[in-house]
Amino acid sequence: MAAALRGVRLLDPDSARLVFGMRSHHDGAALLTTDEDLEELIGFVVAEANHEPDRRRQRRLGSAFDALEAAARTHHGR
Repeated sequence: MAAALRGVRLLDPDSARLVFGMRSHHDGAALLTTDEDLEELIGFVVAEANHEPDRRRQRRLGSAFDALEAAARTHHGR
């Protein structure tokens, strides 16, 4: 997921700092963010995936989206 997120070209500077600030964690990676910043990052990933012609990269972005959405649901208790 980290590699897919680092490849998103549409990131604004704040989201890029979040992505490149990801740290290794025993479950994969830790992304320290606020709810608002997480939602914004999810939006960038969706926009990139929707405009990506390469199906393989589109699937990787889709997987990253799924992981981010799951994290948002877990954090919000949804």
